[in-house]
Amino acid sequence: MGDPAYRGKVQDALATRARERIEQGQLPCAKAARTWGGRGSGLPCNLCDIAILETEPEMELEFDSSTTPHVLRFHLQCHSAWDAVRRAPAPGDWTPMDHTLPPFDAIVEARLVMRGGRPVILSVMRARRGDKDAVWMNATTNLPLPDSWCPLEWRYPPGLDSSEQTARSSAPKRA
Repeated sequence: MGDPAYRGKVQDALATRARERIEQGQLPCAKAARTWGGRGSGLPCNLCDIAILETEPEMELEFDSSTTPHVLRFHLQCHSAWDAVRRAPAPGDWTPMDHTLPPFDAIVEARLVMRGGRPVILSVMRARRGDKDAVWMNATTNLPLPDSWCPLEWRYPPGLDSSEQTARSSAPKRA
């Protein structure tokens, strides 16, 4: 169904555009009051600005405003990109571990509880190791955290957004 690398570039470009339009106030960050799906209307998509053809699925979102409802239209793929961006935690926002885990191999700050209930903030990463699904690693020492240390919530370090963090963490490591 197409080159995965190309699809990834398209998704990245759509996410970048969604982020920019949210920051500029052209697209909302709020969840729609009502959402419908159907055949394309021929009107332009509010993310990519390309007409949504009758042969394509169209997502129509209605947002309540103080005077009249505000309606947005998206291609299905554009809607997915916008929705993912609007739901992503902002850099510096704490996310509970029971809500969403950080991506594998991304260095994040975690609030954790050490033995005896002592809280601490530490740079960590979630890594795949051997037969275990995931291991929490100290990002400074690259050693596993003790089993008694319990991460409660996480955030990307302030000043570094998730795309920069993913690029940094996926860079080749020196031995």
